[in-house]
Amino acid sequence: MELWEYYREAWKAEAAYEAAVPAAWTVRGGAAYIAVKFPKEVEPSEKWAKKTWETTTWVFGNGLFGIEVACDDGRFTVVACPQHGEKLAEVKEVYITLNTEPAVSLQLPDGVVQRLRGWAAALGGEAVKRKAVERARRGEYCR
Repeated sequence: MELWEYYREAWKAEAAYEAAVPAAWTVRGGAAYIAVKFPKEVEPSEKWAKKTWETTTWVFGNGLFGIEVACDDGRFTVVACPQHGEKLAEVKEVYITLNTEPAVSLQLPDGVVQRLRGWAAALGGEAVKRKAVERARRGEYCR
């Protein structure tokens, strides 16, 4: 990787981290459900339902896993904290519910789910997980 490519990726990762929104995660029966505060105010679902969404995954330097979701009209990042990694290791599907009325829900592609599971599996060792949790708690998204 050339130096300019490294800086471009670092810039993209920083922009994704800054786009993080409040999110509530629930894991049930092999599926993760994430309710996000995007858009910031409740909007009609018609504006968001037919959008083409693109996803990018990130593992930030502080140990957090991020899923960046973008369309033409906006983007946001959902952050997963390492202290809950063991709950995400066996997830087979991930759904994100937007802050719309009625709710719009997106099913994330298999590639995103596989990377989430890989990140969660990498936290398997107790020492690794403890260190990741310590770093993540220095930020604002994991308490």
